[in-house]
Amino acid sequence: MKLGVKLMLSFLSVIAILLVLSGVGIKNLDAMNSRVREIDSTWLPAVIAVQAMNIQINAVRADLAAIMSQNYADEIRKYEARIQQSLQIMQENREVFLTLMQSLPAGLIGTDKELIERIDALSVEAAEVREGMIKSMLNGRRGLAVSTFDSKYSPLFDKMAEACAELVKRNVTGSQQAAGDASAIGGQARATSLILAGIAIICAVGICLYLTRSLSRQLGKDPGQLALIARRVAGGDYSMDNDTARRGVYADIVAMVEALQKHIERARQESEKAVEQSRMAAEALGKAEASEENAKKKTAAMLAAAQKLELVAEAVSAASTQLSVRIEQSDKGAVASARRLAEAASAMDQMNATVHNVARNAAEASAASHETREKAVAGASIVEQAVHSIGQVHEVSLRLTENMGQLNDQAQAISNIMNVISDIADQTNLLALNAAIEAARAGEAGRGFAVVADEVRKLAEKTMVSTHDVGNAIRAIQESTATSMAAMGTAAAQVNKATEFASQSGQALGEIVTTVEGAADQVNAIAAASGQQSVASDEINRTISTVNEAVQQTARAMSDASRAVGDLMRQTGTLTSLIAEMRDEEYK
Repeated sequence: MKLGVKLMLSFLSVIAILLVLSGVGIKNLDAMNSRVREIDSTWLPAVIAVQAMNIQINAVRADLAAIMSQNYADEIRKYEARIQQSLQIMQENREVFLTLMQSLPAGLIGTDKELIERIDALSVEAAEVREGMIKSMLNGRRGLAVSTFDSKYSPLFDKMAEACAELVKRNVTGSQQAAGDASAIGGQARATSLILAGIAIICAVGICLYLTRSLSRQLGKDPGQLALIARRVAGGDYSMDNDTARRGVYADIVAMVEALQKHIERARQESEKAVEQSRMAAEALGKAEASEENAKKKTAAMLAAAQKLELVAEAVSAASTQLSVRIEQSDKGAVASARRLAEAASAMDQMNATVHNVARNAAEASAASHETREKAVAGASIVEQAVHSIGQVHEVSLRLTENMGQLNDQAQAISNIMNVISDIADQTNLLALNAAIEAARAGEAGRGFAVVADEVRKLAEKTMVSTHDVGNAIRAIQESTATSMAAMGTAAAQVNKATEFASQSGQALGEIVTTVEGAADQVNAIAAASGQQSVASDEINRTISTVNEAVQQTARAMSDASRAVGDLMRQTGTLTSLIAEMRDEEYK
């Protein structure tokens, strides 16, 4: 398998784990965000709507109790208009509540619909009773109206208040359950993020170790040492380390250098032999030329020295024959040297192809490392976006907490107002009691005033009861608000934890990017060393080509010398023939 393929598969596996980590984190964040939106858009508005209905029910009761103390029709009509306004607000909050409940599953809204239908039925019955009481007050039948209020309207009011309280309880429970679900999702996201981050780190470390060992096995030595060996070979130093295990590219380089060393040694020996034989041939040729010159000078005395000249011709012929044999041997040695140098050049071409292959693989690995780094940086960007989304969820949680605090403050203000109303009713009760005492002292003349004072006292007591009921409703609102604020605090804490975990994932991605950059630097170093080795191999190849050309020139010179010796032998034969003819003529 190529180095680039190994790097690509290794880093793609790490990127796959990081994408899974990011996907799981984003999925959990979406689930938490969905729960928070459910609390914000459904449960809290539903609680507020039900509490508003409860407040309007209490307002209707308070206005109806106030009608019991009125003597003029205009005042009664004014309170009746206020009651109708409260009923209208109550109906609007009812519609809001039903609309909010439509977004929840059917299993959660069944009981709520039953409670709303129960409140509607009680409201219809209470409206009939209320209209009868108002007619009685308009007709001056206060006693009948008060009796109807105590015997019929108050039980209906208690049932409606009980149904509203049950609705509030159910919606507060739903809000708490949604907050608990968000907390559970946060815990699950934390555990999943930790597990996947650990797996990603373990895989990254394993891939680094695997690539280091794989490169070590494939190269056999450190890239710097391989570059040093290539420079030494280019400089003419062919000595290798004998105490190092030979494997991978290093083993191929050592085998190539040893084969190259053997071929160069053989070529050197053959070249020395060829030079020696060429020297001997040159000496013999010089002697032959000297003999020929002497023969020319002694042409005049050739007949007298024919016997000696024949001996000289025979010696020249023998020397020419020997020289021809040696030149032929030198020619064969030069051809063998050229053949061996050609083999060495072929081996160098193979080694050069191997070096270029290593350089190409290193370049592919460098490109794969760069692409892997870009994908890891993209994963880090995804994690940063997740952190930004978590921050937005945290801001929404803080705004919800602030809104709940404002709702609690408003409920507290209403409670303070109801306390003031209760104090006024208490003072009114005392004043009515004092008026009854003064009327009793007045005797028969104060009896009518005593009846009015007694009615005022009863109305004051009813007002105190109503303020007590409203106070209970306000306390229920404050309790549900406090519970919701606590749940939102828990959700905000979980969001903070999720932010920390996402930040840790981003840091892990940064470390993986650093590791990928380190691996890319090592691959670039391998590519540089391979390039240097390729240059050294090219230099050795050029040197062998130069030596091969020199040997071929020597072979051509030997061929020329062989032809010259052949010509000399032919001239010697001609000379021998002439001497024989001269000897025959002398004998004649």
